[in-house]
Amino acid sequence: MKKTERDKITDKLDKVWAEVVKSKAGYKCEVCNLSDGRLNAHHIEGRRNLRLRWDLRNGVCLCSGCHMFRKESAHQSPEWFHFWLEECRWEDLQYIMCVRNEIKKWSIEELQIKLSELLK
Repeated sequence: MKKTERDKITDKLDKVWAEVVKSKAGYKCEVCNLSDGRLNAHHIEGRRNLRLRWDLRNGVCLCSGCHMFRKESAHQSPEWFHFWLEECRWEDLQYIMCVRNEIKKWSIEELQIKLSELLK
């Protein structure tokens, strides 16, 4: 299936967003400080939420263990991760909780503007 212009911009936004999240964290896991190259950009509020999908406050740089595989990880223990967010990223968590129910429909022009902002 041929990708639409919107799909291409969305894919690029996802990649750029992830790279900026990791860069802002100094290419280290924000939980354990590991910097071995197996880093993931984790969405605090899931990617389906278009209001927050490319908002940098909604991203956390995590190693694969802290992201998915350890008992205390963002995916294995959402409760633990929420407590970590309260302790380490309180302002971002409060912001996310305030705007998470807002609905956002992106025009192609808005997606392009967001991509330009992230590339700066």
